[in-house]
Order: sequence, then structure tokens, then C-alpha cells
Amino acid sequence: MYTVIVKYRLPVPVEREVMLEEFRAAEGKFQSAPGLVRKYFCYDEPSHTGHSVYLWEDEARAREFFGPRFTRTMLEKFDAVPEVTFLDTLLVIDNAAGEVIV
Repeated sequence: MYTVIVKYRLPVPVEREVMLEEFRAAEGKFQSAPGLVRKYFCYDEPSHTGHSVYLWEDEARAREFFGPRFTRTMLEKFDAVPEVTFLDTLLVIDNAAGEVIV
């Protein structure tokens, strides 16, 4: 498993409800992403900063997804350059599913 954390600060404040609409509009893109296990859409309204957490099956698919096209999309959609952090995920505890994934 591989985790990617993306952080991006919007140039102007955006209300929570507007961000939720943007996130909902992107659902299909992520539902069909090969190798993506889970994605969290997060937003800190006071600092108008978006955060996304992705869990991937493997590093190769994660790195493929976050290439130059991803950065271009973030610039076009949010006028923000994303900060992307890649992490080897050694253990996942999923209490909702009652699973531990190594």
C-alpha cells in the first residue's frame, strides 16, 4: 500500500459548501482510477487550504497519477500548485471494515 498526501492553498477564500460541490463533481474521476483504494477530500475553510489523502495499491500507480497532468489540473481548477508527499504505508487499521492490512 502507498499513501499520498496533497496540500494546496487556494488564492482566495472559498466556502465549505462550494468546495463540497467541486469535490462531488470529481467523484467519477477517482472512482475509476486504477489502483486507488481510497481517497479523502478535506478542506480547512479558515485557511482556505485543501488536503487530500489517497491510499493506493502500490507506489507505481500513485506516482503515475501525480504526474505533470495532475499539477496542470490543480492549477486550472483551483489556481494552486499542490504540495505532494509520497509515503510507504506499512500498516492500515480499518475499524469500519474490521481489517488490518499489511
